[in-house]
Amino acid sequence: MAAIENISTLENSSSVLSISLHENRFTKDGTYYATVSRNKASFKNILSEIAEDNKGMDPFMLQFAAILIQKKILKMLEQGKAVNLLDIGTLYIAMKCNVKGKSDVSESGNFYIKFTPTSLVNEAISKLSVDKIVYAGSSPEILQISDLKGSAQDGTLIKGNPAKIKGSQLKLGGGNSGLYFAPVDSDEKVVSNESLWIRVDDKSVFRNMPSELNFFVPAELENGRYRIVLRSSYLSKNVNRKNTVEAVSNLISITEQ
Repeated sequence: MAAIENISTLENSSSVLSISLHENRFTKDGTYYATVSRNKASFKNILSEIAEDNKGMDPFMLQFAAILIQKKILKMLEQGKAVNLLDIGTLYIAMKCNVKGKSDVSESGNFYIKFTPTSLVNEAISKLSVDKIVYAGSSPEILQISDLKGSAQDGTLIKGNPAKIKGSQLKLGGGNSGLYFAPVDSDEKVVSNESLWIRVDDKSVFRNMPSELNFFVPAELENGRYRIVLRSSYLSKNVNRKNTVEAVSNLISITEQ
């Protein structure tokens, strides 16, 4: 039996919930199916956040208690029992079987575990909201944002200075293309009111390549935190996409010289 991971350094979990839209190549009717980003919370994350929410509680005692619970759950599964997992859902045993009669069924079986969530789980995820939607395989991706003069560390830009974005599929083009500085709310999400976004003037973009954009940071920006939103329908020299694709950056800071 694999032991629960040891905790030498506790760490918190953080994530952005993104949805990737994939073209449905079976129907070929222009529709898409969605996949949800898998942002994993480790055992360290769980212990760390419980300890943080309950000051004075020893995370190592939490780990010890969790190990005891883990061993007991595994023991009950070995006994062929379905196990209620902290009222989150039920682990139960199923069997892969494709036989013609009972004489073909192996005594050792071909068992595996299935899980049925409770209403508590469904209620928890009902409160989720999407942070970012991307078109898989063809969407721009922002990998790095930096001050082109090297006057500030990566992730911080200076008003009026030239800046650089590196990534893929970045080239601006098409009727709905543009580069925006979008303010964020208290949850660090882009504000939905686009009238509050500051657009980078097209004339301020002096390098427009698929892997790199260079532009001057708008001087009218307020000091604070933003996300850069890139929209483009560029596909090739003479062809634009039917759909405008979008990329949203990590948080960046705007300061003065």
